[in-house]
Amino acid sequence: MAPERIEQEIQLLVEGNDERNFFGAFIEHLKLWRVQIQVIDGKDRLRESLVTLAEATDFRDVRSVGVVRDADTSAERAFQSVRTALRNANEILQKSSGAELPVPDRPEERAGYGPSMSVLILPGGGGDGMLETLLCKTFDATDVDRCIDRFFRCAEASGSRIHRPDKARARAYLATTRDPHVSVGVAAQKKHWNLDHEAFDGVRRFLKSLKDNPTA
Repeated sequence: MAPERIEQEIQLLVEGNDERNFFGAFIEHLKLWRVQIQVIDGKDRLRESLVTLAEATDFRDVRSVGVVRDADTSAERAFQSVRTALRNANEILQKSSGAELPVPDRPEERAGYGPSMSVLILPGGGGDGMLETLLCKTFDATDVDRCIDRFFRCAEASGSRIHRPDKARARAYLATTRDPHVSVGVAAQKKHWNLDHEAFDGVRRFLKSLKDNPTA
């Protein structure tokens, strides 16, 4: 990542543009100010992104950094991967500037200060999956959800295989909305997701915690 110029005291690092659009809409919905979203262009570039961000001149004005990534097949491994990226970034930073970023012990725990660091692994709660896994919870067990089930069964009976079912299910849901869009992030901007749904309690708590004053 070549980060955008640091303009806000809270920095939120996300994997891609879908996440940027989704979290941008969520931050606006919560009326949280002074939060800037940076796209790292894939989880494998997190270490590089952290180093580049921390070496920026204006990083001295940052008081809170949040990292968001998908659990994929293991929430525990995903979190440990973020911790490894932080530790590896610190090895580089200590040689170049003597700086060091805090390394949280648990997801959603805010560690350190000046700046603090916290990590959200989606869908949250230690579960496996991704952003779309969380989005699917907002229409779980609804009539539309049951219709999507029937569609998937019909498709599979016809010889099709549903790859990445949570992504497919989220997009199938969006096909039923007014002005449908393939991007789940743009759909958030268009208010197709119910951002007040209880499924987003963890996301809401995490974003609000970025603004809390850390304890020295």
